[in-house]
Order: sequence, then C-alpha cells, then structure tokens
Amino acid sequence: MNRVLIVAALCAAGGFAAHAQSPASSDTLRLERIRASLVGHESDPTETVFKNISLLKGKPASRLSGMMEALTGLIGVECEYCHVRDDFASDDKPAKRTARAHFAMIARLNKDDFSGENKVSCWTCHRGKPKPELTGGGG
Repeated sequence: MNRVLIVAALCAAGGFAAHAQSPASSDTLRLERIRASLVGHESDPTETVFKNISLLKGKPASRLSGMMEALTGLIGVECEYCHVRDDFASDDKPAKRTARAHFAMIARLNKDDFSGENKVSCWTCHRGKPKPELTGGGG
C-alpha cells in the first residue's frame, strides 16, 4: 500500500512541475518518477503496486510504464487524455474506458482471427492519432 502512495505522490509532484514544462516533458517526467519508484519492485504483480489495474494483472509492475509510454506514441496523446491528473486510478474519463474496451477487442481479434499472433494493435487503426482515420478498403 505504501508503494501506491509513493507512486501517487510522485505523479502529483510531476503534475505540479507540468506548469513550467510542455505536456510531453511532463509525461516523460512522470514516467521517470514511476520507474524510479519501482526499483526493487519491478517483478511484483502490477496490481500490488498500482491501483485499478485490469490489463496487466499478474504481470510484472515494470511493464506498466513501458506500455503507457508506447500508447502515447501509438495513439498520439499525453497521459491526461485518458487519465485524471493526479488520480491515474480513476475511471472518470471516457477515453480510459474506451481504451480498455479496445484492448479487449484487440485481444479477441488476435486470438480468434489470427491464431493468437499479435497482428492487430492500436497502430493498426490509430497510426499515431487519437481518432482513427477511415481508410476504406476491402469488402
């Protein structure tokens, strides 16, 4: 429980620093602080280190920051697009709920349509943009 409070405090500290920095550097600073707080707990299950984890349950906590960092590039957004500032566990933002539904869709597509191979990802549709562009095609 103390680790969760430490991470929350570090995220909050990053939020206060954000006023003097660009949003992207603010996100980088938050991720660096989260990684630093994980030292010695990298292999602990993610849900024992962070609150309200659904996608990475049972996975090493060290995977969370890399996953979040990758998402910012895959869909071209910053942390606060999906997360409430200083309350990353909150589900108040619709974008976070949508992202979780999309992860379930991606997993289902890869499992059912591609024999478990990782063929579909956020990039498949988003191409670095928050809203996917319709490309037409097939049919």
